[in-house]
Amino acid sequence: MAFPIIAQKTMRKRLSYFITFCFLLTAFSGQSQSGKLLKTVSLAPHITELIYAVGGGDTLVAVSAYSNFPKQASEKAIIGDAFRIDLEQMIALQPDLIFYWHGTTSQQVLRQLKQHNLKTVAIKIDTLSDIGQAMLVIATQLNLPQPAAYHQFKSRLNNLQQSTHDDSRSVFIQLSQQPLYTVSSQHWMSEAASLCGLQNIFSELPTTAATVSQEAVIGHNPDVIIAMQAVNENNPLQQWPQITAIKQQHIAIVDPDTFSRPTPRILDAVDNLCQQVNQFSDAAGE
Repeated sequence: MAFPIIAQKTMRKRLSYFITFCFLLTAFSGQSQSGKLLKTVSLAPHITELIYAVGGGDTLVAVSAYSNFPKQASEKAIIGDAFRIDLEQMIALQPDLIFYWHGTTSQQVLRQLKQHNLKTVAIKIDTLSDIGQAMLVIATQLNLPQPAAYHQFKSRLNNLQQSTHDDSRSVFIQLSQQPLYTVSSQHWMSEAASLCGLQNIFSELPTTAATVSQEAVIGHNPDVIIAMQAVNENNPLQQWPQITAIKQQHIAIVDPDTFSRPTPRILDAVDNLCQQVNQFSDAAGE
């Protein structure tokens, strides 16, 4: 009968090692090789959100303007934004890592950081899949394990991509009323709309985002309009009731923070958008 006793002792020993390993993994997450807690700065609201998503919120010593999610982010010091920073404050903080938005953070800001030997990490997001990759990059930089948020996002995105939708509807993604500002197919918001079966009327724009004329929108005659706020009488498009989306009031209102920021929450916005689009179809008897 000695064997079961030995086996139990071996199992308890292995379990003890496993618990110790998990404790050490948690204890040293977000720390530098010297054992000190890393100090990080975010230069974009969505990057702030991604840092929290992977479990690195405690490392943030300063964030960009408009970093309002999660709630704790609003309590952090504001260092500036993608176009200008409080350099004196940045130097005083001496962060270990500064996460910036590739392609948007100004070259002047990057030069200032380089001149003072401050380490920067670029976060590049062009597609929805890039959101998951950005979480992995941030987690690696913070010495954190592969985050659960990454797997959850990847699974949700895959499910949405596998869903079947009628893709015959055209859409105008209206980011602002005056001027009319929109995005091309190169932007993640266009991809997000496509998950609800909507085809961007300005998919072929030569740039990721641009202003467009009323005449151009009217010429494309979108079936649906995605707006960041309620379309009122001040919206220039309301003057053109011949537009199908205006005539049928197929205007989907999305929350700008969740729909325009490339974070896991954009999938919540996609779910909401798809529900609105489905309601348009039901109302039309399609």
